[in-house]
Amino acid sequence: MKKLGLYSIFTVLLIITFIVPYSISAVYEPAITYSPKPIPDVLHNPYMGIAPDARSTTIEQGHTLVYANISWRMLEPAKGDYQFDQVEEELQFPKWSSKDVKFIIRIIMDIPEKKSQMEIPDWLYEELDGDGEWYENSYGKGYSPNYSNPLLIAYHKDLITKLGEHYKTDPRIAFVELGSIGHWGEWHTDTSIPFPKLAITDQYVQPYLDNFPDSILLMRRPHPIAKRYKMGLFNDMFGDEKPTGEYFTWIQQGYESWLSKETMPAMPDFWKYAPSGGEFSPSHSLSSYFRDSSIDQLISQAQSTHVSWLGPNTPALFLKDAEQEDNLNLFLNTIGYRFSLSKESHANTVAAGNNLNVTMDWENSGVAPFYFPWTLELSLADQTGKIVAKTATAEDIRKWLPGMTTSSQSLAIPANLPAGEYTLCVGILDPHTQEPAIEFAMEGKRTDLRYTLGKVVVVTK
Repeated sequence: MKKLGLYSIFTVLLIITFIVPYSISAVYEPAITYSPKPIPDVLHNPYMGIAPDARSTTIEQGHTLVYANISWRMLEPAKGDYQFDQVEEELQFPKWSSKDVKFIIRIIMDIPEKKSQMEIPDWLYEELDGDGEWYENSYGKGYSPNYSNPLLIAYHKDLITKLGEHYKTDPRIAFVELGSIGHWGEWHTDTSIPFPKLAITDQYVQPYLDNFPDSILLMRRPHPIAKRYKMGLFNDMFGDEKPTGEYFTWIQQGYESWLSKETMPAMPDFWKYAPSGGEFSPSHSLSSYFRDSSIDQLISQAQSTHVSWLGPNTPALFLKDAEQEDNLNLFLNTIGYRFSLSKESHANTVAAGNNLNVTMDWENSGVAPFYFPWTLELSLADQTGKIVAKTATAEDIRKWLPGMTTSSQSLAIPANLPAGEYTLCVGILDPHTQEPAIEFAMEGKRTDLRYTLGKVVVVTK
């Protein structure tokens, strides 16, 4: 009996040793692990990529943004008479809106041209008594108003107030660049009139802050007010190695303004909460930026400045399958955000009425995050492909910086869902349509822009 007792104990220990760990594993370890296959395709996703001029009629390359300079002269030709309908007609708002293409807008008071012209309205010029300068410099010819004039500041405030009333909640507007001051609205002048100091220029910024409280604003370079209000920045000399190198140094270390001699702050992390934009420098041909000899340097600029979009001087007119297409695609797959799942895990079975816990390892292989609080949705499709359950998760996708992010979420399974095998799906919803609107760099895309993941068996209690 004693020997039998020892044998029985040994047998029990053996069972515990070999069976219990597997039982624990079955309880605590996900039974399904799914890894979608990545794809190399260029993804024309919202709020990133190239942004050709909104006035363009023929554009070869795919895009979800257009860029729109709006001169004061165009918008308010007569005092108090704001011509938004005329502006939107010229900028082809109906055409782009029908394609779900969004606008980047910038107010302009001065554009150097071959032929001298004025971008502020005649009535304003007269009320200012011509306080400004007709110039001819290396940029071209034009008229630069005296930005320190109090009357100009007051009328500008009225202008941006009207602009905000019209566009501050308009889903067609993606970003607002703070132009207003300087040649092309780029916050620099080359005239005999001294460039205004911060005490003055901040008065041009404040109306944007007041009238676009929920919009994403960008300034040309780091300024104290841009840092304080977490604005984005735009580099209108992208691609040109020397000025972009200086721009990167300004962002990382701060700088002294060569115009006002004031100290400007560093903003090294600005891209984590607001976008880096700009356009290609006109100092070189667009095709030269995409040669084999220069593409590595262009990619390096995109990585160091975390750029999301560029326009209006862009390769949008490059012909499809042209000589530069491969390098252009490489560049487009670098800028902005680029999401994919490296792995997704969930239980093999779930009871109707319970939650299916899902762990996702997301990779952002781009250089920037997504800047809007869109919803990550989990859903379940039946064997016909119909979505039979879906949950809006609490995941904040704005925190998906370049690199890896692990997200643990759950999908509510309806209590009345019939038993059977289903497919887990994932998507990111546009809040204006409540439908998925972002492509992922992986296989599994459905026609509704949800992506299929692993299978799960629903059982009834």
